[in-house]
Amino acid sequence: MGNPIFWRLVLGNAGILSLSVIACLYSIVQLGTLSSTARAALDSDHRMIGYQEALTDAFLSEVRYGGKYIFTHAEDRHQQLDQFKNDFVRYLGQLKSLTDSEQMTNSLSKIEQFHRQYHELFDREVTYIRAKQTYAQSRYQQERDKILESVMNELERFKALLQSNLHDKLESMDRAARTARRIAIAATLIVTLLGTWFSFRMSQRLTAAPNVPKLARETDFLISAKRWSKRLAIFTSHTLTSLRRRLALLKGVTTQKGAIKR
Repeated sequence: MGNPIFWRLVLGNAGILSLSVIACLYSIVQLGTLSSTARAALDSDHRMIGYQEALTDAFLSEVRYGGKYIFTHAEDRHQQLDQFKNDFVRYLGQLKSLTDSEQMTNSLSKIEQFHRQYHELFDREVTYIRAKQTYAQSRYQQERDKILESVMNELERFKALLQSNLHDKLESMDRAARTARRIAIAATLIVTLLGTWFSFRMSQRLTAAPNVPKLARETDFLISAKRWSKRLAIFTSHTLTSLRRRLALLKGVTTQKGAIKR
């Protein structure tokens, strides 16, 4: 295998890069989720609130033109009432197609039921009016007022459900944003600390690695110096011994020559 320090550098940087990529991918996914939730809140819920308001206006227009027809017996008032009735049915269908909650579906079913009861009662009055027959108008008026109150109460309840649903979506967006923020901060801190620790460790290893040959060179130098000093001492000792022997020989020769002269 190659240089272990090199592979440690590669593996350490790869690990830090992987953590960074995971944190970035998580942030991207969370931002995409928040974006889709925001679009749904702005598109679907706001459209439903608009349809709810249009549904309320259409029903009040039905009640107004129905009262005018009963008072004037004019057929154009009845035609206008039918137009608003068709608008009511269209808006109600739009709301049903956008509703994703069981409570809101049940509320719309109740509104549809009250609306049908109102027109059944109104159609009976129209039959009496067109046949020019007498009927208990005050009783019919009371029944229509009760149905009107029930419809308006259910419309208000449906509006409250819409607002609650929108509030829940905004709360979930806020929680997701806070969670993503905390995770991003934690990942950034982890990557920073790991990068700092890894760089410190590698710098220590890289600084300590060249000292090994240096110490070896110093040791070799000391050993060589000791060897040379030992050799020098031996050489000096031999030289001195040789000099002593030569001096002794010279001294002996000199002594012999002196004796001969004598």
